[in-house]
Amino acid sequence: MPKNTTNEVLARMVKRGFDDVMAKMTKKVNVDKQFEEVDKRLGIVDKRLSGLEAETSHVNARLGVIEQDIAEIRRHFVYRDEFEDALARILLLEKKVGIKSGK
Repeated sequence: MPKNTTNEVLARMVKRGFDDVMAKMTKKVNVDKQFEEVDKRLGIVDKRLSGLEAETSHVNARLGVIEQDIAEIRRHFVYRDEFEDALARILLLEKKVGIKSGK
């Protein structure tokens, strides 16, 4: 037995269908907004990372200069025991030659 479908029942069915479609569209719009927010935040993170990369490059350059300076200092560096040994030898030579030391 086929059911008699009245205009009212048919209208409710159509409304329910449109409501479902509208709900899905609303969810899609919400998801799109969320993706836009994520994109904005990623843009901000990208800018911050770019800034950090620039700062890191600057720090690396400065460290390179410091390393060169330390290497230069080490080339001219004399250890204390070597200096004291050389000083003792100079004092001995001064005594043998008869030179009065500044000490």
